Amino acid sequence: MANLKQKILQSLKNSKQLEPTLNALSKSQKNLLKNYFNPVVNNKDKDKLLKSYTDLQDICKSVYRYNTLQEHNYSKDAQEEKGNIETKVLKGGVSYNKYVWHSENSENTCDICKSLDGQEFDYYDEIPERPHPNCKCTVEIVEDTNLDDNSKTYTKENDNTTKVPSESQNNQTSAPQTISKTLQQNPVSQTPQQIQPQKWIKPCNGPIVGHYGEPRSTHVHNGIDIAVPIGTPIKAVADGKVYYAGANDPNGYGKYVIITHTLNGKIITSEYGHLSSWNVQAGQSIKQGQIIAKSGNTGHSQGPHLHITIREGTYKGIPVNPNKYFNY
Repeated sequence: MANLKQKILQSLKNSKQLEPTLNALSKSQKNLLKNYFNPVVNNKDKDKLLKSYTDLQDICKSVYRYNTLQEHNYSKDAQEEKGNIETKVLKGGVSYNKYVWHSENSENTCDICKSLDGQEFDYYDEIPERPHPNCKCTVEIVEDTNLDDNSKTYTKENDNTTKVPSESQNNQTSAPQTISKTLQQNPVSQTPQQIQPQKWIKPCNGPIVGHYGEPRSTHVHNGIDIAVPIGTPIKAVADGKVYYAGANDPNGYGKYVIITHTLNGKIITSEYGHLSSWNVQAGQSIKQGQIIAKSGNTGHSQGPHLHITIREGTYKGIPVNPNKYFNY
């Protein structure tokens, strides 16, 4: 992590080096996410990995904004963003954790595990996986006591993202040219309806790293971001029909899929973004739980994750908190 901190600070002195820095940040996020799902890491320590992931995600977004401001000659705003990045990095945004291996030391402990007992790893990419399935050895994450006290591990209690975006903010983007305009020309009533007794299912399992209603640099987040490794199967949250599947997205979601669902006579839309691939096509009927795509890091993304938006109405309808339809 020390090298990453130096790379970020050095790149701010030479804006031509920002692209490699963004790539390094993305790679670091992938490594953190890999270890979040690594069973050798203590469950009690997973929040520490998630905090490091979100810290890097925030820094990556700031670097991206700084780069954009530089390109468009907004010098004053660029310098302000540069100061924000330096503050984030120097005050613990890039943390220095130690990763300590603890062997089980039982009859199931192999020689490899015994040799690793007590070993410290300075970088999360160095953490090995369990050498064999019966191993119950663990890795403990020891935080640096010199970290800024204001650096908090994320918990659901800290989630205060209940702000609902305004209609004007939600309609700033336009639909892909290849999407049929038929449904857009026949809007459905936006009157709230009762949800069906059976909750919809989650599209995938993973920690939430972006919340509904979260303020962003240019908009208010209209869905949730779920951190999952690239290639994770993505499931349809409910029965429906594919409205669009492809890569022609003007909103920054890269490769994505849109599915329309009918609920109590009302159309609800689920949108899945930043995919690596999709295996459905427009007009195809979909069953709940059917794998429709694989997660990725395409479009305007600062790390591997799935973005999902739930809208009441057709494409470009009113986005709502996805937890209204399924609990995360």
